[in-house]
Parts: sequence; C-alpha cells; structure tokens
Amino acid sequence: MGQKNQITTSDHLPYDEFTRFLDCLHKDGDYRWEMYARLSFCTACRASDTLRFRWKDILGVSSVTIVEQKTKKTRQIPFNPSVQKNFHELWELLGRPDKKDYIMASPQGDKPMTIQYVNMKLKEFKYKYKLRIDNFSTHTFRKTFGRYVYDKSEHSAESLILLNKILNHSSIQVTKTYIGITQEEVAGIFASISL
Repeated sequence: MGQKNQITTSDHLPYDEFTRFLDCLHKDGDYRWEMYARLSFCTACRASDTLRFRWKDILGVSSVTIVEQKTKKTRQIPFNPSVQKNFHELWELLGRPDKKDYIMASPQGDKPMTIQYVNMKLKEFKYKYKLRIDNFSTHTFRKTFGRYVYDKSEHSAESLILLNKILNHSSIQVTKTYIGITQEEVAGIFASISL
C-alpha cells in the first residue's frame, strides 16, 4: 500500500457533491472539518499550506498572503464578505478558539494535524456520507476549486489562464491535467469558436 515517494491520487468533487459534503458536516456538528473543507476550497491551497493557517490569519481580514511551502512563491488570497462571514460563524460555533491557535490543531494543540491524519479522516467521511468520488484526499479541495472555476466560466480558455496563475502551475497543460479536463472538453472549447 503506502510506498515511499508514491503520488497520492485525488479527484475533484462535483460542486453539488462538495456542497452536500459541507451540509452533512454542518448537520453533524463537525464544524472543524467543515472549516477545513471550506478553507481548502476558498484558498485553493495545498494541505501543507492550509494546515498552517491559524485563526488570526483568516478572521476579520479581506485577504491573506502566504508563501507556498512547495513552490516558495508568494500568493495573496482574497476573501469575499460571504467567505469571511462563514469563517467567523464557524469560529463562533467552535466556541471561539484562541486566535493564535492552528485551525486544524493536533490533539496536543502545539502543531497542526498531519496530512496523513487528515487523509484518513477524509476517507472515513467518504464512506460515511457516500460521496461520489473515487480518490478523496486533501488535494481534492484544491482540484474542486479548479474545476469549479473552469465549469463556472463555461470552460473558457481564459479560465485556464487564470487557474494556471492562481494554482502556480508551470504550464496550461499541467492545469488542464490537474483539474481533470478530458480531451473531449478541450475539443469542445475549440469547437465553440465562431468567426
């Protein structure tokens, strides 16, 4: 099973399935995991970056600036008023934790949860909520964000350029592969051109 240097495969959640997952977590009072899913999606960050967020980084701010662990590139991530409101409501529902705390603190509280632990929990949620996804992992939310942007912009070439910049990919081809664009969808973009 878990071989060294093995790439973890993940798929995107269709957006309606993602929102159903959020609703399930909320109804079950699993607010910390709802927060993780929302934060991962809204920032389009890798888990290595998402897990380092503290409450003070995201509450009452309209944006956050991070240096990505993997790429060492700086990203500024804006939070619209709806996202800010959701973050604050979840903080309240979690009993207003100290703003210096990690949002996804380990049981000891002095460091964030591990990616391995989060992946284990996500697999539990996949079966508990019967999610329509084959490979569900921490990377799913970043891919779900990418696919959401692509679908919302009606599969435009411009959305691929924007996603390439947001996700800090080395090429448009990497972005297309990353969000699971099929060859048929690529052909559809070109077929839609009318001059």
